[in-house]
Amino acid sequence: MAAITASMVNTLREKTGVGMMKCKEALTACDGDLEKAVEYLRKQGADVALKRADKDAKEGSVFVGSNDTKAYAFVLTCETDFVAKGDDFIKLGADIAEALKASKASTVEETLSLPVGSITVKDRISEVLAKIGEKIEISKFAVLPIGANEVVAYYSHSDAHSVGKIGTVVKLAFEGNPNGGKEAVQAVAKTIALHVTMSNPVALTESELKPELIEKEKGIALEQVKNEGKTKAEFLDRAVEGRLKKALKQLCLLEQSFYTDDKKTVSNILAEEQKKIGLSSLSVAQFVRFEKGS
Repeated sequence: MAAITASMVNTLREKTGVGMMKCKEALTACDGDLEKAVEYLRKQGADVALKRADKDAKEGSVFVGSNDTKAYAFVLTCETDFVAKGDDFIKLGADIAEALKASKASTVEETLSLPVGSITVKDRISEVLAKIGEKIEISKFAVLPIGANEVVAYYSHSDAHSVGKIGTVVKLAFEGNPNGGKEAVQAVAKTIALHVTMSNPVALTESELKPELIEKEKGIALEQVKNEGKTKAEFLDRAVEGRLKKALKQLCLLEQSFYTDDKKTVSNILAEEQKKIGLSSLSVAQFVRFEKGS
């Protein structure tokens, strides 16, 4: 059995918000597997924040930005927190972001070929790698083109060391002539970007969720209901469906409770803002949320 360290317990506590003793119990029961421990806690009925347990131990930083035609987000990874906070690594990320912003690149491969001074992005990464002795790579990447009736907003959430911990980009589509111009729509996009940063949705709506994720959540809901022991067998399916519906809402952006007002959903907020700024329609066209370590 794997040794359960204080660091492992603290990582699980930060991910779930559950007490230290419960986290240690879960890790012990799951032989130190973090993702399985999250499921264990949820099956036991613990009040666990529905955060995706898809991060590994990589360090790094998230970079986001935009110009008139596109927004972008990428994760630049390294091996240690010490390097992630260093000037060489931060400057490298800024150089890549500037090259991307000034180009038409839409993939990692195209980005690696972009010029940074007299060399390419790929060579610039190799240059820093040779200096600091750690593996560096672009691990996640997205470019969001901006159409005629679209606006984007981005938000970067830093950790205690001012390293980009989370980067979010939201693109809104609209119809009509907004009171206050595009800036009014961009203000709404910024609000939604803040919500996405805080609430970590997986998809816009339930129809976009992967079937395997829904099955996983259904299994967790079944275990929760069984462990509570309050539901008669003939009502079990109904109880599971109710629990599942609630869980899936927390994964879907438009159905999530808004982060500053839990009496309203994101859809409610969009409808209110649409009316307020005089649009015939206002919707989320796309969103991206990257977190360092992913």
